Amino acid sequence: MNIKQIQYFAAVVEQGSLSAAAKSRHVTVQAISKSMADLESEVRCDLFVRNNQGMRPTSFAQTLYEQAVPVLVQFSELETFAARYRQADERIDRLRLALNTPPFLGNEVVRENTAALVQAQVGVETSMALATGEDGLVGLWSRAFDVLVTVGTFDHPDVECRPVGTVPSAVIMGKGHPLAMKGELTLADVEPYPVAASSWFDASNDSIASKYRAKKTNLRFVDLDLAGIEQHFKSGGVILTTGIPALEKTHGMTAVRPFAPQDSVTVPICAVYLKERKKAIEDLLQGLFSVGLSFFGL
Repeated sequence: MNIKQIQYFAAVVEQGSLSAAAKSRHVTVQAISKSMADLESEVRCDLFVRNNQGMRPTSFAQTLYEQAVPVLVQFSELETFAARYRQADERIDRLRLALNTPPFLGNEVVRENTAALVQAQVGVETSMALATGEDGLVGLWSRAFDVLVTVGTFDHPDVECRPVGTVPSAVIMGKGHPLAMKGELTLADVEPYPVAASSWFDASNDSIASKYRAKKTNLRFVDLDLAGIEQHFKSGGVILTTGIPALEKTHGMTAVRPFAPQDSVTVPICAVYLKERKKAIEDLLQGLFSVGLSFFGL
């Protein structure tokens, strides 16, 4: 067993359900469920009994939890010590950005252009990865990334989320899609077609999809990952995106159309970084924050 499994296990015991545990740990229900299944296989004992009230720990699990609590406390103290030590001698000699959005066609061009622009401004080597879903937050904690770029505000107690500008909503689709013939789109135009969404982003971000869900529209959302995008477009599906004209230029087989003003929503583009690294990050990027979205090559 590893520390993440124990953290997830303790969360299920304390919260009483997989969904509540996932929310408390800011991960997907699937991640919690798989971790518990792996842990049960490893210890060769059932951990929970499901009932109408949720999930009740078995006697073995209750004993395991009591043994795990002091371990988790000690681990938390070690993390705090390491964070304070790093903060006291924080230097950023290589800036690692991550685009924390659902995958989209042409994201490589966006990332390369953004990294080049930022590197020219801050004077340190800069790279930009694509960190989808919870990989972005895990990457911040592990120091694989310094800053996440998110579409929509990012809600987590350990991070700073600094909006650097706003963009309107739009729809991206295959070049031959019927909607590509229009100059701008209404919700009624989009409603007949499946709209790709990512449940993890909607739960952690104030994303474009979550804003439209809050408006109680008749959009038909379907979960989608990168491997299914091409087939999604071929079947007439569309994806909600930001109204940035440059996106259409990143892939010759797609078209981007803005929503009409009455059906458009505005979303922030944000820089997200660990609170414990706030001074080092903001000292390096303060000048870029002042110029807003051009920080991201948008």
